[in-house]
Amino acid sequence: MCLFDRVATPRIDIYNRITNEYLGRATFPVTPSVESASLGILNSGTVPESILLQNVTFFPASTKYVPPGAFETLPRNGVIHAEYRDADSKLWFPADISLRFDSRTRGNIAGDKYHFDSVEYTNIKLQDTKIFPQGGPPQAGTT
Repeated sequence: MCLFDRVATPRIDIYNRITNEYLGRATFPVTPSVESASLGILNSGTVPESILLQNVTFFPASTKYVPPGAFETLPRNGVIHAEYRDADSKLWFPADISLRFDSRTRGNIAGDKYHFDSVEYTNIKLQDTKIFPQGGPPQAGTT
């Protein structure tokens, strides 16, 4: 079992929790909050009370997608995709973290309806994790 110490290239596929319709993908930089939360989930199954994403860009995939208003909370399902570095070997492994959460957008200084200064996930429930070794099938989930 790997113990991961770094996170790179995070992105999340977002689904409407009520209809399970795929809404699109959000990209965001690795911040201390994102790195701490995702490493805790992947390494020990520890689910944080909240995760704060900053500088989020959303790429809609549904014509039914309507951007949320500032401070609007919506029920969502999501799969975080990222690369995680093994602390011992220093090799990088792709992994997925499937979650249920409430999503709340906060502010949009840029004025772009698909960019958010920050998005907070709360009421987080871990559904599954998958680690994908290079060249092989995924390992069993940790949940």
